[in-house]
Amino acid sequence: MAVSRQYLYLCAMKEFLPILSITGSDSTGGSGIQADIKTIYSLGGYAVTAITAITVQNTKSISSFQNIDAEMVIGQIKPVFEEVRPKAVKIGLIREVKTVKIISKEIVRCSNIVVDAGFISSRGEKLVSDDVVKAFEHYIFPQAKILIIKIQEAEMLTGKKIISTDDMQLTALELLKSGAQSVLLQGGHCAQGIVTDIFVSQDCQKPHYFTSPDTRGWSFHGVVGTLSSAAATFLAKGEIAENAAVKAHEYIRSLIAYSVGSDTNNIIRHTNNNSISSRNIEIYNLFMSLVAKHFLETKEVKFYADKLSITPRYLSQITRKVTGKTPKHLIDSYIMKEIEELLLSTALTIQQIAYKLGFISETAFCKYFKSQRKISPQKFRTQNKNL
Repeated sequence: MAVSRQYLYLCAMKEFLPILSITGSDSTGGSGIQADIKTIYSLGGYAVTAITAITVQNTKSISSFQNIDAEMVIGQIKPVFEEVRPKAVKIGLIREVKTVKIISKEIVRCSNIVVDAGFISSRGEKLVSDDVVKAFEHYIFPQAKILIIKIQEAEMLTGKKIISTDDMQLTALELLKSGAQSVLLQGGHCAQGIVTDIFVSQDCQKPHYFTSPDTRGWSFHGVVGTLSSAAATFLAKGEIAENAAVKAHEYIRSLIAYSVGSDTNNIIRHTNNNSISSRNIEIYNLFMSLVAKHFLETKEVKFYADKLSITPRYLSQITRKVTGKTPKHLIDSYIMKEIEELLLSTALTIQQIAYKLGFISETAFCKYFKSQRKISPQKFRTQNKNL
């Protein structure tokens, strides 16, 4: 295999960070190998690749696949490990059981493996067979330093509906039993207008929450693939799994516009709104992550402002600029979404829901709910249960 001048130059400069992406090809550049190359390069890595499938797709759907033979896929991977020796591997779309098995034997040479299985696309299309899913669970998941799973994929794997943040936490912990060192459960809409991700690991099962106000941005074509290749790059730079996930989220947030009006469907081409500073967005995201983590403990704005080392007034200025809403409104919206999901999707009694969400009594819970919705929780449940 011929070694490029760029490879030799980077080795000489001691900055060579090869990251291997094993996934499908997307000719639009919005996902797959093309998007991974751009992400890895933009974060200072050197992308090496193995293509597993060629797709005919656009940002709306995939119309056809051409799977690459297992021998050809492994033929791409072997020289990479022999001469380039990747510091991290990102595994994406693989559509044949034989290919999954062969790849699993090669990637054991790398300790930094990020798995984004891509069983279901961002548009809700199932991309692989049940046999491939089982092969991933058996051969690939146990090797993952970070296993990234979308909500829909987790529901498919566990057979359980994920409604609330509590459901997300329990599911993420269940997925740890796959043998992965850590799990990032991605894409939970557990509050109105907010996306929540949860990270747990074998070393620390207390969840780390990531939130974002841009539900539309996080559903863009290619987001999870970009997130996974970013995480792999940060692992290659020496970050521990949790820090790699944190920095990958920060990178995605820097690509997503947090305002209405962009007509793009592709995260790679999506740009920030200049009217909102990156610092404002960073503080807002930290605030909402804290709400996701502590809403069962307190609704006090001062508590969150103190955690952020800013004043409640400054926090209010930021949330109004980003969303047009006060911190209290955002906290209440998060709590109310959790309450409504529990009322409509579970058989828990009103009292059980009250205690589950940290209220001191059923009376206090009903009073809070009525102040927000002008109706009792029982009446809300009765009127909406079958809608």
